[in-house]
Amino acid sequence: MILEKKFLHKSISKFKASRTLQITSIFVSLILISIPVYSIYAKYNTSDDEYQRDLTYILDGESGSISWTSQSDLELSDDEVFTLTLTNEDFPDEAKNMNIVALFMTIEISDYENDNEETNGVGCAIDSGEDAYDSISGIVSTPNEESLDFEYDSYGSVYTEFLDDLSDDIISGFDSPGFITGYTVKEIEKMFQSGDNIVGEYNFEFIGNVESGDSTFQCERQDQSITIDYYIELEWFNVELIEFDDDFGNFGI
Repeated sequence: MILEKKFLHKSISKFKASRTLQITSIFVSLILISIPVYSIYAKYNTSDDEYQRDLTYILDGESGSISWTSQSDLELSDDEVFTLTLTNEDFPDEAKNMNIVALFMTIEISDYENDNEETNGVGCAIDSGEDAYDSISGIVSTPNEESLDFEYDSYGSVYTEFLDDLSDDIISGFDSPGFITGYTVKEIEKMFQSGDNIVGEYNFEFIGNVESGDSTFQCERQDQSITIDYYIELEWFNVELIEFDDDFGNFGI
């Protein structure tokens, strides 16, 4: 007992005299304390859906389109510009509670096959010449800073999405597209939400490009305008995810 007391007394004295031992003991104590504290933190801060990152999902869902605005028989002279400016506040009521993911516009030159060129001269009865194709050009810009140029001489369309670009590494390496892995369900659903990308101004600019056919002997040709129809619609999408069971080769919800 006396030897134990002497050893204990000697150890305490040595500890008090050694700065290195004091610092080392403090670090050891902090480590021992931090282990259970970190375990508790990890337990309560690990999301319950983290396991979903190891699963593979098939992208599915419901989609549709909603008519926004249109105009028929819009007549433009050469180099005349028609501008239409709208905002998301101008969306039709049925679109305001939908997840709008894209805009689709179709343009048709209504006098493409029967141009409104005028002929004048005695030679027109013999050889009036041929019509020259008119064209329509312009720009479509949307709130997500997407700007698209177009030019068509008969019929065409413009399509732009409001979703952020999905990088190639998001989609897993299956032969068929539509599979996604490495993310939770909530994260995937957020990828397919347009959010604030649809908030702001939508500008549509149409420019008439009028061409007259070549005149013939004693027959002059003149073209005063181009006539177009345009139709703009909004596309919506609600994503649904189906869990892919790779082991059994079937699908599970």
